[in-house]
Amino acid sequence: MNPGARLRTLRAAAGLALALAGQPIPASESLVPYRDQIERGYNARDRESIETAIAAMKTAAKASGQQDLATYYTAFARLRQSALPGSARTRARNDLEQCIDTLEPLLRRRKDFVQARALYASCLGASANYHVLTAATRGIASSREMAAAVKLAPDNPWVVFQDAVASFLTPALFGGNKDRALSMLKRAERLFVASRPAGSAEPVFGEAETWLYLGRVYLATGQKDEARRAWQKALLLAPGSADVQDELRKL
Repeated sequence: MNPGARLRTLRAAAGLALALAGQPIPASESLVPYRDQIERGYNARDRESIETAIAAMKTAAKASGQQDLATYYTAFARLRQSALPGSARTRARNDLEQCIDTLEPLLRRRKDFVQARALYASCLGASANYHVLTAATRGIASSREMAAAVKLAPDNPWVVFQDAVASFLTPALFGGNKDRALSMLKRAERLFVASRPAGSAEPVFGEAETWLYLGRVYLATGQKDEARRAWQKALLLAPGSADVQDELRKL
């Protein structure tokens, strides 16, 4: 895979992590501000600010008993860091290994933690780009973990979103289908809207990312005007998204 394609794959994987990181978790939401700080660091392309957020989050988690959630968000941060533009290949590979190593003990204890399982799958899939000899086995493991997440939560908007992006990124030779991806992304968008608090018109975390990928699929299928409209919608929902801004600048 050439460097440009590899970066696009990694940034797409990080996009999956973003949506999955927004998944509501039954425990306290006290760590959400740290997740948001991680995302602001990603949009600013600032690795150090992400590290600062991780350190502060771990302290807060220890005080509040939210260590599992902090572990999950830390892994999310590592996947985000792996996709930072300009990252050296070795550094990006190490970020992905840290994501995997962070999640494995958690998943041994929490087999029902669907968000962590899907994030683990994303890290495995992205890491395959850096391991020639084990790329196939990592790809198989990634598919297995993603299938498990879908089985656990087939109607969850975050899982539907993830399944759609995987279908978009996978070559047709290996089962990818852009038409299917487009249909699923539209369904994910409806599910996100339905998940808003009763009476609220405010977008929930993840809606903008869905529109980002709708634009990418539209562009890949030759629908440039539809892609522009999707990205303009995404930018309205998330004005600070560097990925959306990058896509619009390319048109």
